[in-house]
Order: sequence, then C-alpha cells, then structure tokens
Amino acid sequence: HILDPFTGTGTFITRLLQSGLIPEKDLERKYRHELHANEIVLLAYYIAAVNIENAFHDATLDPDDGIGKEKYIPFDGIVLTDTFQLGENDASEKMFSEMFPQNSDRVERQKKAPLRVIIGNPPYSVGQKNANDNAQNQKYNVLDSRVEITYARDSKATSVKALYDSYIKAFRWSSDRLDENGGIIAFVSNGAWLDGNGMDGFRKSLEKEFSSIYVFNLRGNQ
Repeated sequence: HILDPFTGTGTFITRLLQSGLIPEKDLERKYRHELHANEIVLLAYYIAAVNIENAFHDATLDPDDGIGKEKYIPFDGIVLTDTFQLGENDASEKMFSEMFPQNSDRVERQKKAPLRVIIGNPPYSVGQKNANDNAQNQKYNVLDSRVEITYARDSKATSVKALYDSYIKAFRWSSDRLDENGGIIAFVSNGAWLDGNGMDGFRKSLEKEFSSIYVFNLRGNQ
C-alpha cells in the first residue's frame, strides 16, 4: 500500500503508474485497492483524480488498437481530507465525515491499510513571523505532542520552533503511520534539517527510527 498524503495534482501517483515499476498483471489491483492519495484543496483534488485516472487508462491501453482493456474505472483511493487531522479524532473531522459519507468511507479504508510506502512533497510552513502575517499554524494536539516527545525532547537547541514546520510534522506523521512491520518514506523537502542547529533532535530521531537514510542533497534550501 502506497500513500501520497499531500498529493496536490497527483503527480507522484501519476508518475508511478506511468513508470512501469508496477507489473501489468498487478496494475489494476494496485490501482483499485493499494494506491492512496490525500488532498485538502478541492480543485487540486479533482485535478489529481482526473490525472491519476487518465494515467491508469493510458497504462491499460492495448498497444495494437489503442483501446482500453477495461471500461472506465474511477480512482477510489483519493480522499478529500487534511492528512494531519486524520489522527486527531476531533469534532471537525466528524462533521466533515457526516457531510461527505462516501469520502468518510474512503478515509476509514485508508486508515486500515497497512501502508508500506509514503511519498510526496509535504507543505512547508513554520507559522507567522509577526501578528500581521495571518499565517499561524493550525494546532494538531496529537501530532504536536508526538513532535514534542520525540524530535523536541532529543534536541539540545535553545529554540525548537523549527521542528513544528509542516514538512517536519509530515515526517513525524508518516513515521507513526507506517505499517508496524516498517516501510519507506520518500519526501521532497527543503534542506534546513540537514545541518540546522534546531534540527538536531530530528536528526537523532531519524537515526533511531530508520535502518537506512538516503539523502539527495541538491544544495538548496527552498
């Protein structure tokens, strides 16, 4: 089971379907049951669904006549949700589920999935710099407490504010969400965590929690 928790317009799942990494005999099963994507912005959600469905359709075309082997199959693995909210169990998530029952069914199915791979490009936001920014991070009590007792507790820095950046929270959420037998996280992120003083606890936690860490450092920090 593979999840892109911040799918945007579905690029990562689309490219996976186009890559040839999934054997043809497994493609429909993966598409129907084992690929998952989350998006909170409604327009991006619809674009992602179309992109992923088109990629699957193209991947199942008969090379001789260009006709799809199967009739149109919608992508039921995409969920309209705030990924970080999934583990919070608060009233807003309950209200959202009641308004969109089909979406709620997809949420529950994803929650039960034994995720082995989590891929994507997490959002970046460390919060507002001053009161006029109107960019204060949303509070996620469960997730923030997990950051506090892992990344922050292991830090020797005087300020650990950077550990509450959304992209760092994405690592924490994903590490906790992986199947109990382990798995892989592959994210595109900025490079501040590589050598930032306030990120020492994050680096220590990664070393403890993962057996292997590969970094493609493009020397940027954006």
